[in-house]
Amino acid sequence: MPSKAPAPKCLRIMCATFALLCLSLVPCKAIVFEATADPNHNITAPTGIFANSGWQYEGTYGAYLGTMIAPQYFITAQHFGTQGTTFTQNGVFSGGADVTYNIDTAANSGLGYWDIAGTDLRIFKIQETFSAYAPLYTGASELGMTMVINGRGGPRGADVLVSGVLHGWQDTNPDGIARWGTNTVSSIYSSAVGDLLAASFSASGTAEEATLSNGDSGGGVFVNDGGIWKLAGINYSIDGMFDTNNVSGDGSDFNAALFDRGGLYQGSDSFGWTYIPDLPLDNPSSMYASRISSSASSIMAITLVPEPHSGLLVMMALSAGLLQRRRIRQPV
Repeated sequence: MPSKAPAPKCLRIMCATFALLCLSLVPCKAIVFEATADPNHNITAPTGIFANSGWQYEGTYGAYLGTMIAPQYFITAQHFGTQGTTFTQNGVFSGGADVTYNIDTAANSGLGYWDIAGTDLRIFKIQETFSAYAPLYTGASELGMTMVINGRGGPRGADVLVSGVLHGWQDTNPDGIARWGTNTVSSIYSSAVGDLLAASFSASGTAEEATLSNGDSGGGVFVNDGGIWKLAGINYSIDGMFDTNNVSGDGSDFNAALFDRGGLYQGSDSFGWTYIPDLPLDNPSSMYASRISSSASSIMAITLVPEPHSGLLVMMALSAGLLQRRRIRQPV
């Protein structure tokens, strides 16, 4: 496991999930796939066993993604800062027309959002109401679960070769196209920004094996809990950076999605480089997502409101003489 917590970046989904974290972490960028370089891969709603696996709860917040989690709230990442005053549920996610919502900039005493302390999670409130929103995963059994990840980065870039052998692909600039992919939760990583779900980018992983890259930050990560896809994480970062040498200032360092880090250096010019031995077995890089279950109580303290019909039920009970004392639950 990496010894340092990742530094946030945006992500991107490429045909093989990657993350910049082992020795240092870099904010996520785009979804990269292991099996294909096709930039049009998985840019529409998942079908089959991954149908309704969270894609329908995504929307765009500036250049990034956010996930609807309550009638008037969406959640995203903190590290890319504020991205304007609107949130759009795009037709590519909903299957209908784009719907743009106005963020309540007066929320939380005028701050305009809530940050979950000790994490990279940020919650916004809209002035209107979402028609649907994601249930939260609040359990503790993510290890080994297949996860569906959503991002808005770009396709994979140039090949990363070690002694002429392919080890992965370099990062490219985000193209703003939403993509989804899959991976498997390999560990829970405790960091300076809270618990993170970690997933390795394996050449022998899931059918839609993917990792993060530039532009993917803020996208939702979903797991199947008893037949229901629930939000388990928010894209945070990847392993990186990488280099073919440990010389500082030569401009040869790069971010990448690697199914094998062996034979490369990982770190940075500022904090130093560590050589990763090139062994017979692959040593993949990983992606990281802020863990929802660790912050579920804090999230619900912000978003939880009474059901629309609760007031009517109370009035009916009072009129029937069934309640001796009225109990009011205030939204927070």
